[in-house]
Amino acid sequence: MSFVLSVLVVLHLLSWAVALGLWVAAAGTRQPNKAIAHASATALVIGIVMMGLSMATGGTGHLWFALKLLFAAIAAIFSVVAISRREETPSLVWFGIPTAIVLNVIVAVFRIGA
Repeated sequence: MSFVLSVLVVLHLLSWAVALGLWVAAAGTRQPNKAIAHASATALVIGIVMMGLSMATGGTGHLWFALKLLFAAIAAIFSVVAISRREETPSLVWFGIPTAIVLNVIVAVFRIGA
């Protein structure tokens, strides 16, 4: 089970890296790429799967899971909104995408709430 969780962690972090990289690539023109939403949603789904596996095997840290789930959901929802609004994307939504991604990774690395 440890190997499966490790592979999922790698895929989860790669999804966030892709989403953040695509956001940086589109930051100059504020023309979001649909792949930002796909990568954010992939990271959200993988995170939910990891959370379920961890809790099923006796993992604790429910606040940690809740914080990561919140930031992942914000990033995914803001990404979808940015795709639908294109150039008219509000600044809160546009800059909320990388902020939520970075906060999600910070919570994971420093185990805030664990």
